[in-house]
Amino acid sequence: MTQHASTSRTGLAATAFGVTPTELVSAVCAFRGRPVPGPGLAADLVDRTFTALDQVPLDVRLYVHDLQDTAEKWPALPITLPPTPWQAATLVDDLAELVTALPAAELREAAEGMALTRGEVSLAYDEPVLARGWADVDEPLPDATASPQERRDREAELLRMFDHVDPHDWAPEQSDAVRKALLIRLAGLGDALLRVSALPPAPLDWQAGCDRLTAQLPVPGAPYPLEAHVAAEPVEPHLFTSWDDPVWGSTERTPSRECWRWSVGWRSANGVFHTDARSTETSAAAARFGAEQTLTAYGAKAQTVRQLLRYRLLVPRQPDTLSMSDPAVQVLGLRPLLEAVCDEYRTEANRPGSAIGWRVVPHQDENKECSLVAILLDDCSLPCPELGDPANTADPADAAFENFLRSHAVLLTPPARAYLAGLSQAGPGELSLRRRHEAAMRSVFDIGGEAADLLAADTGPLPDGMVWIDLLDAAALEKFLAATEPDQPR
Repeated sequence: MTQHASTSRTGLAATAFGVTPTELVSAVCAFRGRPVPGPGLAADLVDRTFTALDQVPLDVRLYVHDLQDTAEKWPALPITLPPTPWQAATLVDDLAELVTALPAAELREAAEGMALTRGEVSLAYDEPVLARGWADVDEPLPDATASPQERRDREAELLRMFDHVDPHDWAPEQSDAVRKALLIRLAGLGDALLRVSALPPAPLDWQAGCDRLTAQLPVPGAPYPLEAHVAAEPVEPHLFTSWDDPVWGSTERTPSRECWRWSVGWRSANGVFHTDARSTETSAAAARFGAEQTLTAYGAKAQTVRQLLRYRLLVPRQPDTLSMSDPAVQVLGLRPLLEAVCDEYRTEANRPGSAIGWRVVPHQDENKECSLVAILLDDCSLPCPELGDPANTADPADAAFENFLRSHAVLLTPPARAYLAGLSQAGPGELSLRRRHEAAMRSVFDIGGEAADLLAADTGPLPDGMVWIDLLDAAALEKFLAATEPDQPR
């Protein structure tokens, strides 16, 4: 790898973990849920791996990820979305050089020092690209059509061969399996190092209770703190009871199979916790770190963070001071509302004979059923009042309703405001979508003498042969939307 001047990644990661650089390997291995490598060749390979990562320039470190995924497909590139960055492929090439030339005896020494498991070696042996990667022999590739039992039998036979065959007598595919397993292990440790050094968070005060760990991060201006949960999840034992045992060496170093889930979010007015981000990790340390890292990232952009699915701001705004210069502002025009109405018309058409009634308030009832207004706003990826919110019973024509939207940095154009307010003009209770839509459109037409200009600016001009009153009809509305596709501010 080309040499670059860079701040030491080892130093960055050590700071993230609160340890000295000499303790870094132990910390990263714990983070990854792997045993610490023994002295000698294993420790040297890990040290050289970290040195290779240290040489990555600062300006490209954030673009390097999924080293292990790349290693599992090496020398081919994995098909991923988004595509695997070229830096990851280049780094895995460098890591492969660390083990490519190792003879069988040294492969055996490194594998024992790193406590490679029987499962890791078996999976590496089953990788079809393996024979093309290192073994320059004319051996048939593993049969991709083999049954699960046939594959398990082949894996078991391979591992029995490792138990009784001296490394000097290994077949090429055995050497390649150990070599590939070593590369994947090194790449996995590299992923952990890259991750912990990318954004070192401030450790949180974790509290234990209810079979999980909980921590909070207060955010200025937010009514509720950011919250993180970490909990262990059950892991099904592998079919082979020895799958997690080291191929060589003492089984006392065998790590237990673990899975830890972390989640980050914040609570609503009724106290319910809503998850905004989550993931699973192989160790409790990694799960805590993942949650802390996410909270740190959220805290850094707190003013613009919107909650996934509910679309609410972490830091609400003062409705009377909201301006277009606010970086979180979203403008709702009439066209997205009409597109959402068309979606509901299509849903009804696909359920012939079903009579559906649509209410306007409350926006969410005790059974979590939503009003027409809530459904339309959700289709537009915008928030709506919920059970427990003061505005939950506010008519869309009321100032309390629009203030709720403004508190979450949502501004309405005049036609959109008129449409939402007009949905209740059809009457109370549960009415048909046709009646509610017609009443809302008539409210739009009544907003003033410049209605036509406002509509054209909000939805796009009418096609030839159509007048605005036609939009009361569902079929004409769909035809209009299909014929005009203006760029709308959102």
